[in-house]
Amino acid sequence: MIGVFTELQRRVYALNYRIKEYEQKSAEVQKRISYVIGDREVEVLHRLLDGNSMRAIGKHMKCTKDWIVKQMLMGA
Repeated sequence: MIGVFTELQRRVYALNYRIKEYEQKSAEVQKRISYVIGDREVEVLHRLLDGNSMRAIGKHMKCTKDWIVKQMLMGA
């Protein structure tokens, strides 16, 4: 029975960690939202929020990962 309780605690901790991670990402998006002005930037933002990597976004949008990083850092 102790093993089940330990596993439950581990899973709850992992879930809470992911929630905190999402909250931090949302806060970063909120800080940079005023810099999102073009359609491409909006598309990048939507794809990032959907969990796509910058490499996957670049491949889909036919742009480099460096362009995406530059766009995201403009608001930093």
